[in-house]
Amino acid sequence: MELKFAAIARPNKATADVQRRQKLVRRIDQQIGYVRQIIDGKQPRAAWAWMDEAGTYFLPIKYGRQPLELKKGMFSIQCADLDHVEAALCAVRAIVLKGDLDDQLAKASTDIRAKFKS
Repeated sequence: MELKFAAIARPNKATADVQRRQKLVRRIDQQIGYVRQIIDGKQPRAAWAWMDEAGTYFLPIKYGRQPLELKKGMFSIQCADLDHVEAALCAVRAIVLKGDLDDQLAKASTDIRAKFKS
């Protein structure tokens, strides 16, 4: 294996946007593990995905305990099965890392912070 060196140092402090992205990505990674546990027959208590009466899975993306509005008026992703739930989590993870949900994360962070001030 060949090593690739870079002339860059770690920044002293990440920006607020980067910190929020990293927090959400860690939770998404945790949820991917929960979906794999569900596939194996276990029932983790903190899984985001849930199933309706018809057998369709829904996946809200949460920041803290608050679901994010992914599109106007849309708070969850509809999935056919657990494999689709896992694929959706991986797709959302990539979207978060690109910064496409920064506005929603900033709003959710502000809303959460406002609850503590009152």
